Parts: sequence; structure tokens; C-alpha cells
Amino acid sequence: MDTRQGLLPSFASFLEKHGYKVKKEYEAGVSGKVFLVKDKDEDLCIIKEINCRDAKILQEVRKEVEMLKTLSHGYIISYVESFEDEETGFFYIVMEYCAGGDLSKRMKTQKYFFEEEQILDWLVQICLALQYIHEKKVLHRDIKPQNLFLTEEGYINIGDFGCSKVLDRAEAYAQSVVGADLYVSPEVYEKKYNSKSDIWSLGWLLHDLCMLDIWEDIKTRRLNHALSMKGTIPHISESYSKELRELISQMLSCDPKDRPSAEEILRRPFLREAVKRFKRIPEGLEQSLKKSINAFVEAYNDNYKDFEVLVKEWGETTDSLEDMHYSATAGSLSGAVIGTAGGITALAGVALAPVTFGASLIVSAVGAGVGAAGGITGAASNITDSVKQKSYRENFEQIEKKYKKSSEPILNTLNKLRGVLGKVYKFSIFERNSHSSNLQTAWEIGKGAADCATGAVSLAMLANVGRIALQASKIGRAVAAASAVLSGILVVVDVTFIVKDAKEIHEMRQNWRTDDPEKVSSSVLKSIAQMRKTHKELCKVLEDIKGFKGELNAYSG
Repeated sequence: MDTRQGLLPSFASFLEKHGYKVKKEYEAGVSGKVFLVKDKDEDLCIIKEINCRDAKILQEVRKEVEMLKTLSHGYIISYVESFEDEETGFFYIVMEYCAGGDLSKRMKTQKYFFEEEQILDWLVQICLALQYIHEKKVLHRDIKPQNLFLTEEGYINIGDFGCSKVLDRAEAYAQSVVGADLYVSPEVYEKKYNSKSDIWSLGWLLHDLCMLDIWEDIKTRRLNHALSMKGTIPHISESYSKELRELISQMLSCDPKDRPSAEEILRRPFLREAVKRFKRIPEGLEQSLKKSINAFVEAYNDNYKDFEVLVKEWGETTDSLEDMHYSATAGSLSGAVIGTAGGITALAGVALAPVTFGASLIVSAVGAGVGAAGGITGAASNITDSVKQKSYRENFEQIEKKYKKSSEPILNTLNKLRGVLGKVYKFSIFERNSHSSNLQTAWEIGKGAADCATGAVSLAMLANVGRIALQASKIGRAVAAASAVLSGILVVVDVTFIVKDAKEIHEMRQNWRTDDPEKVSSSVLKSIAQMRKTHKELCKVLEDIKGFKGELNAYSG
């Protein structure tokens, strides 16, 4: 996907400061622009930009954000974070991304009428979400196809809460959004919005799912909506069950008291099987979880030992590099001529520029000293030959190749699994409300690739899935940062370096094998310390990856 063209540098810089890079700008919505972005973990998210120059709107948006923070449900898009740009007066809300697009696009591309089973599945998913928010005294206010999003696995997530509240006046809202007026209930125009208003909107959504051809004549659709505001129920094809048609009629009752609540809808006998299927992890998500676990474990089994070996080589080669540097400075230069202008002068050096967790190692020439009898020149030649003979560059090149080969499969599958676990976590609401010891699932994790006992996903795993996913994210960032440091090492071993003076030799003796770049002042010693620090971090990463797999074994089955 191409990065958005024409993005203002200041805006891009502002988002990058918060850890996001814009990939695409969508068509502007009622409350402002919408962007597809990538975060620090390379995960896709949605950012909504809201113009909050008006103090009243800003206050309302902040209230909506506080409400969004409290919502965690399998069929509701997750809130990530929010932040303000005080200079421009814009407010940004970061939300979960749904790869399947919105329901309106699905409806437009549907060639034939939807099967009733599909409509009932979506109805139950939406009602489970509405039941949850209505119990929390939260109203959606804007149920329509454009605000219902499909996940990669095909189930519904409700998004875009509170838009009508932000606009304050229902009339202004209905007039500002194409098609929004086709889902607004009679009482909204009287500013008497309540939970049954969401039910009315859902009733019209069901009508449109059943009668897709209605969009071929938008005037007829508008006329039907106008008539429904006066009590005339729109026609539903008799190809759908009597139970569904009667339910839609009741949901479109002009008097909110005559409409069923989300909870009452879920108790309808003809929805019993669908409720049973979706009051737990959806089958599609279960299959994604199974595949992700198997892929991670397979990558672990194929690459972990190689990863472990190269981390060991990383440490050994770093030690050797420090040994060589010390021997060259304290040994080869011992007794060498010391220049009059400040001691032994570096013929070349390396400057360290820290970047996040790792570092970028950049070559910088720092001058040449003058010696007698070719002492310094000879020492430099010896060091250059030593680097070439001991093949440090070749060693690090091999480590870099093996690092990518062994770490990338583990990291890629781990990131995929982390994303799926994040989705699974949202369904823990059903487990907490269940009296069973295990969340019922449609598949069993086998003993094969996953190395797990046969059985359902346990409550223990579900309770810990948020922490496990967070651990996976931490591992991923550490591995990626180490890769940046590793690339920089190839610059270091290309450079012939000599200490500036006896002070650096003293530093080396005082801070031998240090992994803290702040304890030394020499750029070369900082580089070596950074390499050792990264090695230490990678050792921890190895433990975390191994522990992560162990948790999967413990909690699955």
C-alpha cells in the first residue's frame, strides 16, 4: 500500500513523534479525516482526526474517549490511545484496524441476496455488542453499514461511537452524512435518544441486508424510511423466515417501548444456535489462533537452536574485537612514539549515535598523528592486517546472515500470533461470565506441531493472553533493534582504530567487558560496549522466546 501523497511534513512528523507512519488517507468522515497507519510494531491501526477548535466539541470528544477506554468486547473495535495537537486544535483517536473493510462495501459487492444464516450471524454479533454497551449505559448513536467493520476472520466489529453526540444536533448529523438519515429513528429528531434508538437503526440495517436491490432505487429507499417514521413497516422478502421478518417489524416500531432490547433479541428461539456459536471465540478466529500457534512453534523448532548459537557467537566475537583493540593499543603501541600535540592520535575512529534501543555506528575520520620512525604508521598497518587476517568482518557478516535467517521466521510468526492473541483477549468477557472451566471452542490444539496436550483453550491462557501478547511485542522490538546494531558492527570492523592516548587504555582497564556505553568516553569503546549491551539483551530475548513457548504449552490444553 502506497504511502499517502501530499502529506504535510509537519503532520507526518507529529504522528511519527507518537510512533505512527501514515500509509493511506481514507475519504473524510463526519467528524474529520481518517488515516491508515503503522505503529512501532508494524501493526496497522486507524487514526481519526477530529477538529476540536471548539471548546465544547473538545470536551465532548474527551468524554467519548474516556468511554472508549472502558470498552473491551470481541465484537467492538478496540481503542488504542489518543492525543492532541494543541497548535492545530486537532484531536486524534487511534483505533484497531479491521482488514475486511466495512459492511457497506461488502453489501455493494454482494451479487446475490445474503443467506439468512449469514444475516443472523451478523445480527447476533451486533446484538452481543449492543447488549454489552447498553448494560454499561453507553449508546452507539450511529448504527449503519459504514460503521460496522469485518475482521480478517469475517466477524463484525462495531466502530465509530458517538459521532452524532459530537455534532450535538441530530438534524445536523443526519444531513451531513450520506445515508445517515436512512437509519435515524423518529425519536432522535426530538432529542430523545435511548438504547432502543440503536435497535431501530439495526432494524433498518437488517432490512437492507435482506433487500439489497433496494439500493438500485435510492428514492424508494428514502420513501420507505419516511413511511416507517409514520408506522408503515417496509416489505421484507418472503424468502426469509417468518421469525426474522417479524423481528425486523418489531425493531421498526415507532414507539421505542414496543421495540425489543438487544438482550431480548438474543433470547429469541430461532437465534439460539447462533448465540451459542458467537458467545465465545468465533470459529474463524479459533482457526487463526491454531494456525498461528502451529506456525510459531514450527519456526521455533526449526530456528531456535541456530538463534541461540549465533547469539553466543555474537558475544564471543565482541569479546575478541575488544581483545584485539586492547592488544593493539596497549601492546603494539607500547613504547611507540608519542606525538607532541596530545599523545597518541587516532588514525581513524568511530562515532556512536544512539537510536532507540540499539545504535547506528557511523564512521568518522578524526585525523592523523605524527610519529617518529614510522611507529604509529607501523602499528596501524599491523592492526589493519590483524583485522583482515582474523576475518572479523567475515565473522560478523556470517552472524548477520544467520541472524536474519534464524530470527525472522520466529519474529514474523510471533508477531502474527501476537495479533491473533489480541483479538482472542477481547472475548474473555464471555469466559468471565461463564460458569465453565474452559472456553468452548470449535477446535482442539493437537499434540503435533504445537507440542500441546489435546484440549480446549483454557481459562488460564485466556486470563493471561494479554500479558503473553505484550511479552511477544517486547521480544519483537528487541530483535528488530538488535538487527540495527548488527548492521552497524560491519562498519566498526571495517575501520582501523587506535586509541587517542593513555587515558583510553586506562578506561579499558577500568571498564573491561562493560555493557554500558555511558561508562566510557571513547567512541570505539562506546561501540564495543553497545555491542555487548545488545548481546546481553539478546540473551534475555532467548529466555523470553523459550518462556513464551512454554506458556503456550502450559495454557493450551
